[in-house]
Amino acid sequence: MTSDDALPPGLTVNHPFADKTRPGKTDGDDPLSVMERLIASGNREAALAHAAAIAGARLEEGWPAGLVASLAHCVIDLGEPDRAAALIEPLVQSGEANPRCLMVLARALSLAGRHQEALEALNEASFLDGRSADVLLALGSARLAAEDTARAIADFERVLRVATDDGAREADQRAEAHFRLGETWALIDERDRAARHFRAAQAEDPADRRGAGIRLAELEAQPAPSRASAAYVRALFDGYAPRYEGHMIATLAYRGPELLREAAEAAAGFASGAPYDAIDLGCGTGLSGKAFAPFCRTLVGVDLSPRMCAAAEATGFYSGVMAGDILAALDSASAHFGLAIACDTLIYLGDLDPLFGAVERTVSPGGWFVFSTEKSDGSSAEAAERGFEIGPSRRFRHTETYIRALAGAHGFALHSLNVCTLRLEKRQPVESFVCVLQRQ
Repeated sequence: MTSDDALPPGLTVNHPFADKTRPGKTDGDDPLSVMERLIASGNREAALAHAAAIAGARLEEGWPAGLVASLAHCVIDLGEPDRAAALIEPLVQSGEANPRCLMVLARALSLAGRHQEALEALNEASFLDGRSADVLLALGSARLAAEDTARAIADFERVLRVATDDGAREADQRAEAHFRLGETWALIDERDRAARHFRAAQAEDPADRRGAGIRLAELEAQPAPSRASAAYVRALFDGYAPRYEGHMIATLAYRGPELLREAAEAAAGFASGAPYDAIDLGCGTGLSGKAFAPFCRTLVGVDLSPRMCAAAEATGFYSGVMAGDILAALDSASAHFGLAIACDTLIYLGDLDPLFGAVERTVSPGGWFVFSTEKSDGSSAEAAERGFEIGPSRRFRHTETYIRALAGAHGFALHSLNVCTLRLEKRQPVESFVCVLQRQ
């Protein structure tokens, strides 16, 4: 479910959406809800045209500048930073751009490689509100992208001096500053300083929306967590959802759902048992739904990301889609399933025992559990001891021994365990296990 560039250094969770509107909220006829529906349906060109039309009609319709900034942020998520910048630049020229608009503009310019222009926009935002922690965070990130590391560190440190109140917003700003400082110190191989800031980010944000626990494990400053935090996965994929399918398939040659379907079809008795009442654990934008729809009577999708859920629902392959944790969804299920699918979902779970237990309770005897996970050869001390480890892309990898042991412990017969390439990463194949289990 992820990519090699899906988690940039200094991941921000301070998305500049309208205060009461978040990704995946598509009810209503306001322009931002319409934009979200177009993104969810995969209608990319219509979404881009809608954003341009709203920005062009702003004065006639009385739309606020903040709406244009939110639409531009969506356009950035669609992978079109130059077009996002073009939405906001008229506001700058007319003197109507507030600090929030300038921050979104700077993000677009930086992603487009226009680092000096990004810095100019943020300097203007700083002039308008020099004590804004959000402006300082954006300014530090732009300087880091321009390889001005020392001044970036100074900006992030200043956030810690500015955001001193006890409110939730200030705590979130401090968490962001600490995380970015951790990323910055790690980049220049100051591991102890990086670890100190990652721990501080965790303390300010116990939900760990930035993945500080995983970063600490990478630095060998603490053992790997048993799973990536739900808040971290949600924040990551809400931003990635609009360009997920295009990037995964066209750029990374992603074939996960097709390989899972082929492995399932090859298992004796699988096709003859169809159609199944099925659940897609970590459904993403619905690629697995498309692959397995011919075998399903009903198909329920579950994903942490509201934006991913909206996209999956728009495909029409699902009987229902819910935003939430897959373990909670399994535990609360009122019916049993004949098929559970988890394609590229287990890479965000280290300890798989709770998941196998939940699937065992929810899948009927004779039913199927089809999943993939990245392959560990078990050579590290952590993988040898625990059966899983964090790989170089900040995802979990599992050993064959671990998977076989869990299958046996939870009453599953292992029909197949194949090593396949589900995707490329930095143009190199990523080896993964594709597994087909049947509930006894």
